[in-house]
Amino acid sequence: MTMETKAIVNPIHSADKYQQIDITTLIPHPRNYKKHPEDQIKHLCESIKENGIFRPIVLAEDNTILAGHGVVLACKKLDIKQVPTIKLNIKSDSKQALKVLTADNEVSHLAIGDDRALSEILKELLNDEVGLLGTGYDEMMLSNLLYVTRPASEIETMDEAKEWAGLPEYEKSTIPLKITVSFENEKDRREFATKLSIPLTNKTKSTWYPYKAPDDMKNIEFSEDE
Repeated sequence: MTMETKAIVNPIHSADKYQQIDITTLIPHPRNYKKHPEDQIKHLCESIKENGIFRPIVLAEDNTILAGHGVVLACKKLDIKQVPTIKLNIKSDSKQALKVLTADNEVSHLAIGDDRALSEILKELLNDEVGLLGTGYDEMMLSNLLYVTRPASEIETMDEAKEWAGLPEYEKSTIPLKITVSFENEKDRREFATKLSIPLTNKTKSTWYPYKAPDDMKNIEFSEDE
C-alpha cells in the first residue's frame, strides 16, 4: 500500500515575524474553550518573572488570540504593556483559526511524560539552589512525584519523600555503612537495644542492625574510609 503525500497549497506563515504589540489590542478568541483558574495564572506569573516570555502569542490577522490566552492574562496581572507575538495570515473566524486554537490546546497532551525523569530534573534545580519557582512545581508537588515514581523499597512514606526532595539521587551500595551511637546513661542504652531488638551489654563495642551473629560476619567487606 502506497501513501500519497498531499501538497500544502496554502501554508500558514507569519505575516510579520515576532512583533512586540500593545497588550490592550489583543482580543481573546470567542470560542476558546480552555479556562484559566487563578492557580494556573499564579504559576504563569511566577514563570514569566523567573524565565521571561519565551513563547510568542499567536494571533490571527485581526489580533485575535489563537494561542497564549493564559500568558496574556498573566501578563495583564503583572502589568506588562507589550508582549511578543507572531501573526498568521488567517482570519479569526475561519476554520483554520479553529484548527490552530485546538491544536495549541490539545496536541501537547498527546506527549507521554517520564515522571521519574521529571522528578530528577526538579530535584537538581532544588539542590542547586536555583529553586522550583517558575516551573509550576513546589516542594510538596515534588514530594508527591517522588512518592509515586519510586518503589516502596526506596520511599515508604510521604515523610520520607519530603526528605528526599532535598537530597541528591541515591545509589545503593553493597558496602556496609557504619555509625557511632553514644549514650548518656545505662537506661538509654537498654531502651535503644530493646527498640532495635539487638543484644547490647556493657562489653559490646560494635553490633549489626539487623543483628548478625559472629559467624555471619565473616567475609564482609568494609570501605577503607569508614
